[in-house]
Amino acid sequence: MMRASFVLLLAAAACSPFAPAPRPSLEPDAGTPEPGPVPPGNVGFGGGTADRLYFAVTGDTRPGACDATDQYPTAAITQIAASMKALKVQFALDLGDHMFVCNNSVAEAQQQMGFYTTAIAGGPSTWWMSMGNHECGSAYAGSGCATGTPDANFDVFMAALKRPKPWYSTEVQTSAGLARFVFVADDAWSDEQAKWLEATLSDADQNARYTIVSRHHPVSGSRTGSAVIIKAIVGHKFTLLLTAHEHAYAHDPKLYGGRTAIVGIGGGPSSAPPGFGTIMQNTDGSMTFVLRDLTGNPAGTPWTVQPQ
Repeated sequence: MMRASFVLLLAAAACSPFAPAPRPSLEPDAGTPEPGPVPPGNVGFGGGTADRLYFAVTGDTRPGACDATDQYPTAAITQIAASMKALKVQFALDLGDHMFVCNNSVAEAQQQMGFYTTAIAGGPSTWWMSMGNHECGSAYAGSGCATGTPDANFDVFMAALKRPKPWYSTEVQTSAGLARFVFVADDAWSDEQAKWLEATLSDADQNARYTIVSRHHPVSGSRTGSAVIIKAIVGHKFTLLLTAHEHAYAHDPKLYGGRTAIVGIGGGPSSAPPGFGTIMQNTDGSMTFVLRDLTGNPAGTPWTVQPQ
């Protein structure tokens, strides 16, 4: 049972192939609140409405070795998706890394992404995807991500995303105010995305009560990616900043007012047990994060933040 104010489940080196260690199980925490009656909502690909938000989040679902398609963590993400659906969340979002293909094979990238999309089809009907560094090919932050050079991973990811750009935003109108979800594509950073992000967050500062940012790289530690992107985000108000890249779960109650979390436990190689988080918008307008194991059992200490 995890009762520390800061929880870090041992992360794997997310870009180095290795054989994953055996995963311990998360012991359910009887003190963690359940959502009670699920608040009604109608949220689809382009956003929607909800009395109160109730959604799920996870990230990092890929094999542990380059081109190891036969090692894809299909069972883990299939169970995660099914558990999210059983909890009747309104929608889910992921935090990036759906494949690990280094040979630029379109067929292999399609096969790995196919494992992922087939698995999440058994979950909530709405699933918003984020771009991870492994959606950029073996060079990660190169070729197809920002320059348009053909890259199998990027092209297959964009086909699954079904959006014109790897960065985008969606909105859900709630009874307590507008929630804007902002998806940053760290490894496709460009002047175009920078201008879009500034405009999107500035508008949210004025018009949204909740701004929820999804970004693959965390905002602390040695694997944060570009400091320019972090500066662009934290220069604005936000309710939550959800990240992955570290194959772990972590929440620091002091960093940025306790509004950030790493939820890279979607089945990728790690000694940390796979799982997901649920986020509930409470009747007083606050939002509570609950860590859950593969089967949806609560684990650890929940935490709550207020709107901006």
